[in-house]
Amino acid sequence: MTLVVTGAAGLLGRALLPVLAERDDDIVALHRPGAEPAPVDGVRWVAQDLTQPLGDGLPNRVDGVFHLAQSRRFREFPAGAVDVMEVNTMATTRLLDYCRDRGGRTFVYASSGAVNGAGARAIDEDEPPAPSNLYAVSKYASELVVAQYRSELVAHSLRYFFIYGPGQQAMMMPGIIGRVRSGQTVQLAGENGISINPVYADDAARATAAALELDEGATINVAGPETVTIRQVAETIGGEVGKAPTFENVAEQPDFIASIDRMSRLLEAPTTSPSEGLARMIAAG
Repeated sequence: MTLVVTGAAGLLGRALLPVLAERDDDIVALHRPGAEPAPVDGVRWVAQDLTQPLGDGLPNRVDGVFHLAQSRRFREFPAGAVDVMEVNTMATTRLLDYCRDRGGRTFVYASSGAVNGAGARAIDEDEPPAPSNLYAVSKYASELVVAQYRSELVAHSLRYFFIYGPGQQAMMMPGIIGRVRSGQTVQLAGENGISINPVYADDAARATAAALELDEGATINVAGPETVTIRQVAETIGGEVGKAPTFENVAEQPDFIASIDRMSRLLEAPTTSPSEGLARMIAAG
């Protein structure tokens, strides 16, 4: 197979490339211009600004596309709004059309659990979407475009919930690790903080690759096997780094837990517990 992967230098992309390489696929990985990703066996890197039309370095014939890239400016509203929509939504449309035009069969879009918003119980894929910010709106807009292409492609939207792993920066898990290590307080929404079922990058990568085997397009949550509170996350980190966390309680917020029934049935069930994943993350530095 010839596969194109955007966002290949990111956390999920770095975990996915070796999984795809094991299949002996021909992999073309896109990266931002000006960045020089580390070489990966079996992978050809191509520079591509996803706010612009697709360049000439992509294969003339392709079997599948994994669109994992997202705008780095997702926290910058309204200043980053155009970039968010270009990378998260318009690039999705361009890549879907590229995949169809070049004979592709499978398209996998990296969406987000933010599309459904938080709630008092596990979030099911079929619940009404409730995007609460432009980032989530851009992801949901792309899901709608992906669904339109299901008459042409086996097109999937995978909603990732709190993906984490070694090398991650500026997200929830590395943020809590940094606060515990430095002795800063960890904020808890309510007594114990929100409950989540975060997914370790390797589990997410295996589930993502498994989408190649499906015969019908689907929207699927990708989350972890265990539910934990933020207090439990911080205490696990404290045990690993040898420093007891301190806490500050703030106003309660709803939990953010995903149902993984569909993931386990159609893709691959996650196996890495939060305690195991956090230990690996901390050990990797």
